Amino acid sequence: MIYLDHNSTTNLLEDSKNAMIAALGKPLNASAIHGFGREGKKIIEKARKQIASLVGIISHFRDYNITFTSSGTEANNLILSNFKDGEIFVSAIEHASILNHSVFESNIQVIKVNTSGILSQEDLKDKISKSRSNRKLVSVIFANNETGVIQDIKEIAKIAHEYGALIHSDCVQAVGKISVDLLNLDIDFATISAHKIGGPIGSGALISKAKIQLVPQIIGGGQEKGLRSGTENIAAIAGFGVAAELVGKEQISRYEYLKELRDYLEKEIVKAFPNIKIVNLESPRLPNTSLIINVGKKAETQIIAFDLKDIAISSGAACSSGKIGSSKTLAAMKFNEEEKDSAIRVSLGSMTTKQNVDKFLEIYREING
Repeated sequence: MIYLDHNSTTNLLEDSKNAMIAALGKPLNASAIHGFGREGKKIIEKARKQIASLVGIISHFRDYNITFTSSGTEANNLILSNFKDGEIFVSAIEHASILNHSVFESNIQVIKVNTSGILSQEDLKDKISKSRSNRKLVSVIFANNETGVIQDIKEIAKIAHEYGALIHSDCVQAVGKISVDLLNLDIDFATISAHKIGGPIGSGALISKAKIQLVPQIIGGGQEKGLRSGTENIAAIAGFGVAAELVGKEQISRYEYLKELRDYLEKEIVKAFPNIKIVNLESPRLPNTSLIINVGKKAETQIIAFDLKDIAISSGAACSSGKIGSSKTLAAMKFNEEEKDSAIRVSLGSMTTKQNVDKFLEIYREING
């Protein structure tokens, strides 16, 4: 099977797996005061520093809290739950774990994006300037999971702070693929996830400025400085930390390699099918992501056809219980129903080869010829 769905999840790195196996072989509970407990605590604290190095805050480590959660989704819910008594401003192309809160909560306003998927800073300024709340949060995804489009988070953070708001960014897709320097960006809160960078499924983190007081969603034994109770998943955290360290060392070379592969894939498709549309072709994007629209060819049909040829791709976001539905991201970008229904996502990984891409192109020509 050729796997081209790395924005959904990526391969577990061998070193991460080994770190997890080593941790699983011992009765580690970081809350215990005996030797095994201290060993577990040491693994967790090492992982925090490995992650801090990846996201540019190691030099100011004590100024931030890295709170381990079970997923990026949990981390997103944790930060939004802290602003239920305030006003929240989110982009129209957020991950479902952010955007779907607007269905259930009345204190959330959705900020427009343009046809390239870039946040309208004017709409953000207009909406936030009218807020009378003392507690305001702006939450904007750094890089979209479907299109790969990258937002100007630094400028958005400046706007948020200018109007007295705090800024959160879902960095799940960005971290490990592009440089994410939280200190330079001046982000107050960030969400990351292990399984997008070669760590295990089941571990995420909310990174927050230590000076900002948060309250927990999960109450219990007071783990993670009281912000996320429950015995820590030490094996998963160990794998998370190792993945963060390895990805940090290889980030530049990975970026160049993936961008070259992606550009080759897109060039060959457009050459063979000039009417095909590559979403955000001219916009800043993740180096591994191609969202391809071929009107008249339903995404579901294409995905099944590729699967029968042992190639795994996606129709977009893969966090909706296996559902293939209409893309809210493409709807926000003003794509029509036919376009939305035909969009497939190819997301490459560090283990993807040119031979894999050539095989994809061969099957694509068969299916769409």
